[in-house]
Order: sequence, then C-alpha cells, then structure tokens
Amino acid sequence: MMRSEGKKMRHVMWSVLLVIAAVGFAAAQDISSVEQKAEALREQLRGVTNKQAELQSRLTQLEEDLKPENIQRSVAGTGTTDANALRDQRQQQLERQKASVEEQLRSLDASRTRLEASIASAEAEGVRQRAAALGASNAASTPANTASVPAVPSVQKKQSVPQVKKVRHRRASRRRAH
Repeated sequence: MMRSEGKKMRHVMWSVLLVIAAVGFAAAQDISSVEQKAEALREQLRGVTNKQAELQSRLTQLEEDLKPENIQRSVAGTGTTDANALRDQRQQQLERQKASVEEQLRSLDASRTRLEASIASAEAEGVRQRAAALGASNAASTPANTASVPAVPSVQKKQSVPQVKKVRHRRASRRRAH
C-alpha cells in the first residue's frame, strides 16, 4: 500500500514539475518577445530623434535664408527686369519649405510621444510578466516547503525604556556637537 502511494506521489510531483517547466518556458518566451518589441520601439525612437535633429537643423537654415539680406543675396546673380518679383518668389519658396519642415517636425514629435508611451507600456508588461513568472515559480515551490516547516510567529525584541533614553541622549549630543 505504501509503495503505490509513494509512486503516485512521485508521479504527481513529476507532473507538477513538468507543468512548472512548461509554464516557465512559455513565460520566458513571452518576456523575450516583449523585450524584443521594446528594443524595436527604442530603435524606431532613435530614428525619429535623428530625423528630428536633421529637420531642426534644416529649419534653422531656412530661417536664416528667409532674412531679407540673404534673399537679396541669393537672387543678386540672376539677371531679371523685375527683381522684386524674383525676391518675392524666392521668399514664398522658402516659406513653403519652412512650413513643410515644421509640419514634419510636428508629425515626428507626435510619433516620438507615441513611441515613448509604447516603450513604457512594453517595459511595464515585461516587468509584469517577470513578476508573474517569479510568482508562479515561487507559488509552485512554496507548498512543498511550507508543508515541512511549521509556522513560527516572529518574535520582535523591544528595547527597554532606559536604552531608548540613552539612544535619544546620544543623538541629541551629536546634534549639539555639530
């Protein structure tokens, strides 16, 4: 009778261990997947940040080009009978380019904000999955451990009143010394 119960118990323990191993493997794959997703999002964020820097540089150049003296200088070499029209045309062209760059910057800023939120969400999901995996492995090992260890209430040593007064006195002395 004892042997069959022992075999059943071993069989149950092996089954539990296999289930725990399978759950752990699946959790590890999920965590890896979330980490890969977060890294891909970080890479996209780096690309967006680089593009923003390029566009910001271009915007600075366009603002410099839009100064009246620079517009005058850019059309000075062109022979025309109507210099004012040529300057106006150049200014409009630069303003259209500037508006386009500003729109691209707004779009990239929105993308950056979404990417940052997605990264934070993916990182939080990774933390949650790690905690769940640790919780599952701890929960699986806890019943076996707690069955053999009796529960003992923790005993907390309290300081006596004279010891507390001595500690307070030392602290006060230190404060006065400084």
